Amino acid sequence: MAVTETRETESELLQSCSETMISFVHNMTASYADKSNESSVVATSVAMFILPAVFFNLNLFSRVSDVSAVLNTTVRLFLSSALNLFLPVMSYLFSKAKKAPPPGPGGGHSAARDNSLSPLARVILLWMLLVELLRKKVEAILITTGMHVYSSLISHATTVAWLGNLVFFNLKAAGQKALFGVLWVLCAAKLVQRVAITEIVKRSYAHGKNARLISSYMAHLPKLKLLLDVDDASSSMDRCKFAVMGEESMVLKAGPHGYELDLGLAGAVVTVGKRLCLSFALFKLLRRRLENLPPATKQETDECRELILDGMCKDAQATAGDVPAEVALFQVLNDEVNFLAEYYHSVLPVVLASPYFFVVNYLCFPVVVLGLCVMTIVLCGNGSVLYAFKSLTNDNYAVSSGILSLTKCLWKNVVRSPPVFFSICYLLFIVVIYEEVWEFIVFLLSNWFIVSLLCSFSANPRPVRCILWLRRNISHYPSLITIKQFTVLSMMRCLSPRLPTATLPKHAKLAILERFRRSNPLSNGRAVLLTSMGGRHRRFSRLAWACQSGAVAEVILTWHIATSLLETKQQQQLPTSPSRSRRTAARLSRYCAYLVAFRPELLPDDREGTERIYKDLKKGIKAALGGARGYYLSSERSRHETIRALPAKLASADADMTVLERGAVLGKQLVNDEAGDGAVWEMLADVWVELVVYVSPSRAEEHAKGHEATLVQGSELVTLLWVLSTHTGIARPDHEGEVDQPAPALA
Repeated sequence: MAVTETRETESELLQSCSETMISFVHNMTASYADKSNESSVVATSVAMFILPAVFFNLNLFSRVSDVSAVLNTTVRLFLSSALNLFLPVMSYLFSKAKKAPPPGPGGGHSAARDNSLSPLARVILLWMLLVELLRKKVEAILITTGMHVYSSLISHATTVAWLGNLVFFNLKAAGQKALFGVLWVLCAAKLVQRVAITEIVKRSYAHGKNARLISSYMAHLPKLKLLLDVDDASSSMDRCKFAVMGEESMVLKAGPHGYELDLGLAGAVVTVGKRLCLSFALFKLLRRRLENLPPATKQETDECRELILDGMCKDAQATAGDVPAEVALFQVLNDEVNFLAEYYHSVLPVVLASPYFFVVNYLCFPVVVLGLCVMTIVLCGNGSVLYAFKSLTNDNYAVSSGILSLTKCLWKNVVRSPPVFFSICYLLFIVVIYEEVWEFIVFLLSNWFIVSLLCSFSANPRPVRCILWLRRNISHYPSLITIKQFTVLSMMRCLSPRLPTATLPKHAKLAILERFRRSNPLSNGRAVLLTSMGGRHRRFSRLAWACQSGAVAEVILTWHIATSLLETKQQQQLPTSPSRSRRTAARLSRYCAYLVAFRPELLPDDREGTERIYKDLKKGIKAALGGARGYYLSSERSRHETIRALPAKLASADADMTVLERGAVLGKQLVNDEAGDGAVWEMLADVWVELVVYVSPSRAEEHAKGHEATLVQGSELVTLLWVLSTHTGIARPDHEGEVDQPAPALA
């Protein structure tokens, strides 16, 4: 009986709440009757409904993992542009809504009605405040200094000032002014926080000025090794004296050629001991390359080469427990690139992650903001504490009824009363809270915080173990290198909105590592066929003509077409599981084709030249398939058969052959040479490893900026290899006067 009465009471309360809420929503949406205002308000309401959904799933657009502080560039620019247009549109709607007649029943208590804004005006003002709180979630914390940083801050300050004017000069009821004043204080606090972070980073030797400081530190590295005790029996990473943290304590003053350092304080510098710390130290070294500072000396690159390619790989099993050398190498490179991406493109302040920043930003700062909010409430009540807090409840229906009850009522009536759909302020509240919690989680699980803990609590690793355990259990940290896959002969992949991906095979990692270890000069694949590998590919030396081109894009596309033709031919004849060499060759072939088609700025040749070569190839394929109809409608099998039969239509094979014709000639030769012993695929795997290593080094500033710009899209394999070649001093030889050589006539 008691349970039944309780349920009836709850039902009556919900019914009463629903009726009051319907009346409130009716007042808020009454302006829809005005046809001149209907479309704009409805469109804005729909946009405000979509916005929380997008923000709620921002982590889905994250470019690395579930705990990434980097947001996809396209998504970030789109949302940032939309939010920049939001304020003037909302200000216009607010000016029209505040002229509406005073609210009726359900809009608030009578004491506040005469001087209160209409419900719709208050809702629009609430939207503006909540969206301003979300704005910082889509704008990068620009670590690099420049006028753009300050123009963005000035724009934010102007917005916050305008919102303050709307709150304190339009709202008359004490409770409403207090509620909206608290939200404005939060907006102002976030602005002050952003300004403080920008200035701290700009002036800090550990962040904004660190690249130049590291140059000075590395210049004194030989002396530091003599001053510090180095145990020859320790591991190579323990012997390494690259700075991880603490080098800012050595600065005496700025000199004409860098910073003057107190070498006596070198003992306070935390140096490399763990693989993650090595990634962080290498990230600091790489910043010099992107900030136009003097390049690394030969002594430094030799030391990096010895550490990364030899010492670290030898220590891998001892430091990580049966971790293969190639896995350890790519993990270090991937973590370094993630540090680089989050430094230049982060939307969260993970760069400052440390126990000290944790205490200041997430413990002390909220307490200060809470004090300011209480002070605002009291001031809005004219100094009367009791009246201020009572009016906060009496003048605001959402506060008096309770957020949870309000949300429950809205969801129960959203189907029966469509206008309830537009009361979505509670969704924005939820998203604001969600984003703050998510920022805290990302901060705790970031590599930046783990490195700081490793340096701060090296004697007591328990805090680090707790964070690592937490990250393993609630996040998906990428441990595999994935590469995009694209083939120029498959129309399905040309039309697909998203390119497929594949993991970089273990065999490919090992082959790439071994190629970097060899000291012989890099080539575009020709050396594999003529001189390298102990001469074991000499039987294919007659195919060296396919590498004779001054454009690396032509070489890549020629071998890619040939590899694709051989792969499909074997799949049709004997569909068996591919060998490791075949898997390596096929995946690297499709990845290099992806670079030509979608990432020409990452290749060593001029971008426009690479784009022209690819466009000419597409025209050639379309002509070979009989025009647009055959190009778009032919099956993949018929496409390959047509391209494979293409050389038979040629009068002779000469130097005037197009890239498509060269690939078709080479493909037929590979099919003829395939004897079932796997030798062709072993040769192709070595050629593709040589090619992907060949395109990775770059001296040009344009290509360095290209790598920096694509960091936000994800760690490209060629970027990882560019980082490795930069540290180890591996360069591509200069080729002069290379000309195309004719292909041999087919038998």
